[in-house]
Amino acid sequence: MNTIAIVFNAEFVRRIRSRAYLAGTLIGAVGILTLTLLPTILGGMTSSSSKKLVLVGDPALSASVKKALARDFEVTAVLARLDATPTAAFLDAHGKAAAVAIVAASRDGLHVTAYTRDPSLFGTSFGRDLASLQIALALGVPPARVDASSHVKVDVHDVSGRFADAKAADAAKGVAYFFVILLYLSILLNAQAIMSSVAEEKTNRIAELLVATIDPARLLAAKILASAATSFIQLGVWIVSGVVIGRLAAGFVASGAAADAPSLLSTVDLSAFEVTAFLAFFAIGFAQYGVLYAAAASLINRTEDLGAVAGPLVIPVVIAFVMATIAMQVPNDPKIVVCSLLPLISPFVMFARVAVTDVPTWQLIVSLLVNAASAVLLAWASGKIYRVGLLLYGRPPSFRQVISTLRS
Repeated sequence: MNTIAIVFNAEFVRRIRSRAYLAGTLIGAVGILTLTLLPTILGGMTSSSSKKLVLVGDPALSASVKKALARDFEVTAVLARLDATPTAAFLDAHGKAAAVAIVAASRDGLHVTAYTRDPSLFGTSFGRDLASLQIALALGVPPARVDASSHVKVDVHDVSGRFADAKAADAAKGVAYFFVILLYLSILLNAQAIMSSVAEEKTNRIAELLVATIDPARLLAAKILASAATSFIQLGVWIVSGVVIGRLAAGFVASGAAADAPSLLSTVDLSAFEVTAFLAFFAIGFAQYGVLYAAAASLINRTEDLGAVAGPLVIPVVIAFVMATIAMQVPNDPKIVVCSLLPLISPFVMFARVAVTDVPTWQLIVSLLVNAASAVLLAWASGKIYRVGLLLYGRPPSFRQVISTLRS
């Protein structure tokens, strides 16, 4: 254990002081800042000009259209008629509008002719906003009566009692997605850092000196523990910075449409159970991928071969990430439940399920036991490959040699 402690300390200090680690942590925090404030920034940008319209037509009809469009659009000017075809200069002169909408009433109802910078502006929301007015004109009834009859009151009750309303459920999915991304990036980046470290030691012949004095299994264990410790620190910095910035952003949003687009983490409210689940599945997932990446790196003879070796190991991480995003939508689907029990995939999928629904206790226990056993098995197999691979130079071992090593 003293040997493991010495190697752990040396590896931990080397990683924590490395410029790559510090830069990655800082860049990650900046990235979280960007993601946190992005909805606010985009909300302000969207409301500034892309939703501005100039209405042209009968004043009475234009007034009704303006009222109907008020939910999604801003009318900068109302004109009785046009003297010429609208141009970009005309739009700029009328409040830098994005479009001109000429409205008229006919036997079939409302007719709109648009001149716009962006044709996608007249999509689903535009037609939806005018639907009540269209029905009113077709039936010959007041628009207010149709609009009042169009709204259906829906009382939603969560049978689990976990979420108060739809907004709380959507917020939980957003937070789960954010943490799954953190899990994905942290495991992938730090596992590849382990791979680079092992490859560097082998190609520089440092590994020969290390295994001459230290048992390879202990060397591998110390490396994984040191990398896991630095990963937890990195995760802590990212999570704390995201939550703090999110809450500050929610308090400093000034006004306008941006106020309706709160930051991603402005309402984060994680329970102790969710935090524990995240840390537990992160530790298990990191152990599984860390030993695999270390064993794969011990088989190469040139650092240029890292990409070829790492490529196949990225596939299960990507699959796990995709399945986790699906799990946020259908957490209790039988296929998702099975995926939440599978090694390498479960750390992502099970946490996503925990964040958005009440997972049965037996499923959590089975998932933890299966993944812990898989981590031990992978550590045993990877340790044998690592022990042989560090001292194997020249041609890379064949698949048959790897199998033979595991059987020995």
